[in-house]
Amino acid sequence: MKLSTARSLSLVALMAALPATTALSQDKEPLKVAAISGYFSQGFGISIVEGLNRAVDELGVELKIVDTGNRALDYEEQFNNLAEDGEYDLIFVMGWELVDALTKTSDSHPDQRFIFIDGVLESENMTYIDFLEEEGSFLVGALAAELAGGKVDGFDSSTEVGFIGGRDIPVIQNFRMGMQQGIEYVDNGTELAAVFAGTFDDPAKGAELAMTLFDQGMPIVYQAAGPTGEGVLQAAAQSDGFAVGVDIDQCPSAPGHMLASMLKRADIAVYDLIEGQLAGNPVVPGTVRVGVATGGVELKICDDIADKIPASVIDAMEKVRSGIADGSIKVELGQ
Repeated sequence: MKLSTARSLSLVALMAALPATTALSQDKEPLKVAAISGYFSQGFGISIVEGLNRAVDELGVELKIVDTGNRALDYEEQFNNLAEDGEYDLIFVMGWELVDALTKTSDSHPDQRFIFIDGVLESENMTYIDFLEEEGSFLVGALAAELAGGKVDGFDSSTEVGFIGGRDIPVIQNFRMGMQQGIEYVDNGTELAAVFAGTFDDPAKGAELAMTLFDQGMPIVYQAAGPTGEGVLQAAAQSDGFAVGVDIDQCPSAPGHMLASMLKRADIAVYDLIEGQLAGNPVVPGTVRVGVATGGVELKICDDIADKIPASVIDAMEKVRSGIADGSIKVELGQ
């Protein structure tokens, strides 16, 4: 499938081919699913909830959503409340602040199927949905480098582009390293200036950091900072620069100043796992990796910016996407 300025790529199945529809037999109990996080009303969490609600509507599952709030002392209690009776067939978890409580509960309830979204932990009891955000970020870096330097109408001349991460943790470093490699692949002298906010929950801090980068003449700033990143998007509009959103389609957040969004299709990943469970492909411990090759990680160029992007750049980006998908372009970590 082609990289498109009009719409994002569709996601093919994450697992083996499944039936087009899965219906519950009349004599079977409905699948019971729970999900727990403090971020279901924001960004990536919204995509997860969309997938869960689709499973309710189309597959007839029973769903319980738990908002953890921000009281860390309660996290383990909330996990134990979900796991102690074995009521739920699958429990989806999102949020790195929950890892300690999740690990303890999983160790004490080894038969409970926990699914941690967006990362891989050390526990062998759990299932992991691991999005290869470094691959999508490689595309962001390549696009930013193609547009930097003032050769494209509407983009200021610069030898640098920016990255703002939330906390300096492995998953966010994956974004930075992927972007760095995409820039290096284009190899036109563009460099990356990367900073970390130290928090995912401070839009004002995100705006402050972004304004600094834009004031230094960087035309494009990519954010991987959760709610902190919302400030980055607004700073792009205030500074007449361009931002790149993350996880979900953030193009509407700052019209005219959003270059693209790097999408992680959590909605389809979650739905496919539930559908597989119902179709006789039970969720088992291990890792489901979702990347460019499956369409689960995508780069969407914002519709209102598309006419500013030369066809030559779109063609170059499609070659990069295809190279990542077929493995001829390797995106490495640990650099």
